[in-house]
Amino acid sequence: MFFSCFWGYFAGHNAIVGHELLHKREWINKIFGTWAYTKFLYSHFLDEHTLGHHKYLGTPEDPATALKGETIFHFVIRSFIGSHIACMQREIKRLKKKWGKDINLALYIFENKMFMYFAIHVSLLTTIYLTLGWSALKY
Repeated sequence: MFFSCFWGYFAGHNAIVGHELLHKREWINKIFGTWAYTKFLYSHFLDEHTLGHHKYLGTPEDPATALKGETIFHFVIRSFIGSHIACMQREIKRLKKKWGKDINLALYIFENKMFMYFAIHVSLLTTIYLTLGWSALKY
């Protein structure tokens, strides 16, 4: 029980420090801030937070704003899914603006940050599984 509380405590600090690093101008801070969120499969936080949350704060369009009367459990699930969807929609819009409406599938995959984040997550989880096994991966 002690270790669960211990790791939960530091995971909370990890998110706070990562959030503050993402607001810094230097690229190295943004890399470390993104890594802080990558550890719990939320690498897209930089894009979603700065391009989505800051723009739509307090509105129904912001998945990171809790709705009135919403439970914490419903909010966490809605925010997690909604932020991924919103970030993917922004990436598609960015790529169409850059490459035109008839974008090549290879460009769509390899220039899409959300696919890059997904690849990082799969690599991280695969490495944990291959080196430490299923018992470590489930934690």
